[in-house]
Amino acid sequence: MTQFAFGSGTLIGKRTDITGTPPCLLGTLDTVSLDFDRKIETLLGQYAVPVAAGGGEFKITGKAKFARLQATQINNLFLGQTLTANSMLEMTTGEAGTVASGAVTVANSATFVEDFGVFYAASGTQLAPVASSPAQGQYSVASGVYTFNSADNGAAVLIYYSYTVAAGNNISLANQLTGPLPLFEVSLKETFNYFGASKDLLVKLNACVSSKLSLPFSNQKFAVAEFDFQAIADSSNNIGTISLSE
Repeated sequence: MTQFAFGSGTLIGKRTDITGTPPCLLGTLDTVSLDFDRKIETLLGQYAVPVAAGGGEFKITGKAKFARLQATQINNLFLGQTLTANSMLEMTTGEAGTVASGAVTVANSATFVEDFGVFYAASGTQLAPVASSPAQGQYSVASGVYTFNSADNGAAVLIYYSYTVAAGNNISLANQLTGPLPLFEVSLKETFNYFGASKDLLVKLNACVSSKLSLPFSNQKFAVAEFDFQAIADSSNNIGTISLSE
């Protein structure tokens, strides 16, 4: 029976150049495209129309857009850096506090990392950071304790800062040498039921590298990541397979 394809399907990437990495489901998949591109070399001689044609470079490239974001996807399919589990850098954007006895201790002072600014809640005016002995409208900070001038006692403030939590995942971005790339296989499955007959299309590319990962953020829109990849031959000089029910 006739076979059609409908929808974005299921796309999985699995890193192959190192062992022990989990497969990466590119979840909430919006779109996937695969392009098979062959360069044609022609022989004209003295004629207007080619008398012979030969195949040159053959490229298989892909592009996927997906909304489910995971550290394993970003690291194992593109960055190839060091991923640490149960270690995450977090950020508080405007924690409310009231200056009392010339100080405010933030909620996450035990794992405080970096100050990102203090504002008066009522006026929105930003306070100035100083090393010590702040005047009114200034503050200093150490280990998550914000110190103010006594003239600011009773003032409501909004505090921005970063801290660590023992959850999630952390990718450390080191300056790597040029050359090595994460290598991964890609499997794409499309299924469509046509008049009671389920037909599948499965494309597997044995070895791929990625040239681009985009993480676009926009007001009032979901972030949909864009991932570009290209197939190369594996160690046995094979590219992959294309399987269809029809």
